[in-house]
Amino acid sequence: MGRLASLIVLAVTVVFSSAAVAERDDRGSFRFKTAASGEQEIQPPGGVLTDTSATLRLAFAEDLSSARFNLRVFDGEGITQAHLHCARAGVNGPVVVFLFNVAPVGGPGGIDVDGLLARGRLTNDDIEDADFAANQSCGVAINNIASLFAAVLDGLIYLNVHAEANPAGEVRGQLFALGAAKGDRDDFDD
Repeated sequence: MGRLASLIVLAVTVVFSSAAVAERDDRGSFRFKTAASGEQEIQPPGGVLTDTSATLRLAFAEDLSSARFNLRVFDGEGITQAHLHCARAGVNGPVVVFLFNVAPVGGPGGIDVDGLLARGRLTNDDIEDADFAANQSCGVAINNIASLFAAVLDGLIYLNVHAEANPAGEVRGQLFALGAAKGDRDDFDD
C-alpha cells in the first residue's frame, strides 16, 4: 500500500475509533482536559509542594487539522513555560508543543498569574520537530495534529507548567476525554 493510502487509512481509523472514547461537542470537535497539580510531578520524588494548580482544555477540530486550547494557572509565581509532553503518567517525556514561553525554564523572567495564562489555536506547524517514536518514554510518531490526537487518546500526553522555583515542572497533569458540556464552550473563545 502506498504512503498516501496508508496515511488516509490511519486518519480514518483514528477518527472512527476515537469517537467511542472522546465525545464530540455540537461544534464538531473532540474535547479533552486536565487538572494539573504539584503532586503529579515526578521530580522531586513525591511531587512538588506548591499552591499552584492549572487546568487545560484542548479541543480538536473534527477534521483533525487544528486544536484550540485554554490554559489557566492559579496561584502561579514565576511561571516561565508551559508545554504538552509525551509520556505516560509517572514518566518524564519530550516536549511536543509549546503553549506558553516567556522566559527560559528556570528563569529569570517568569510571571505571576492567577487565571488565564494562554489560549489559542494549534496547527501542524506548532508540533516540535523531534523523533518522538525513537524516544522510549513516548514511542509514537507525533508530527501533526492528527497524530497528537491519537497520542492523547492513548494516554500519552500531559501538561507541564514550569516555574523559576521548579524548572523541571511546577504542576503536571495527563489529558483525558471531556464529555460535551454546554457551560464549557466559552473556554475556547480566541
